Amino acid sequence: MSMNVPDTPVSPLEHAHQKYFVQKVAVSEELRGRSRMDVFGPLCQGKRVLHVGCVDWPITDLKASLHLQLEPLCAHLDGFDINTEAFTHMQPHLKGRLFSDWAQVTDRYDLVLVPEVLEHVPDVQGFLGELNAVDCDEYVLTVPDAYSCWRQHFDYSSGAQTFVEVVHPDHNCWYTPYTLKNVLGKYTPWAIDGMYFFNRMSLLVAARKPAAA
Repeated sequence: MSMNVPDTPVSPLEHAHQKYFVQKVAVSEELRGRSRMDVFGPLCQGKRVLHVGCVDWPITDLKASLHLQLEPLCAHLDGFDINTEAFTHMQPHLKGRLFSDWAQVTDRYDLVLVPEVLEHVPDVQGFLGELNAVDCDEYVLTVPDAYSCWRQHFDYSSGAQTFVEVVHPDHNCWYTPYTLKNVLGKYTPWAIDGMYFFNRMSLLVAARKPAAA
């Protein structure tokens, strides 16, 4: 999918705001409503994969672990997470390694998978720099999408002067198509191959390092 925005009818928002503030991002509906395994499985099939955020902290459930589900599909699967509490429970079920320090990540990978992690990290620029330093050319990241979630995740009671938000308590921010594209453009050299509404509440972006000159 190209990130070029196709010719579309003018949005009413474009008439209501200065052109400088109106941002357009191509986002496909191809993956809307599809499960993580339905999408990640084919992406990881037969590849050497580094799965960042592999523990699902703090609600690690081995029976529902994405990492354990992906391992039989990959040629090789390693995991990275700073929350090491679950490593001792996960490692006996794995052939690959579990890392908690970027200095340990020295192998070559076909794909770095980063599902629902970026919204947790305190230093986005530093984190993206660490991802870019991995010996890999292809990246897939997902984040919760404020646009997809706003109807069922936000409410304001005017009478009580209270804002109600349904969100993981460790999240630092919500992303939108533009803000996700913007941070990747600011802090990585990656080219974005496609952005997709995903799993009813998230955005998925496929990116790659530019070819060496």
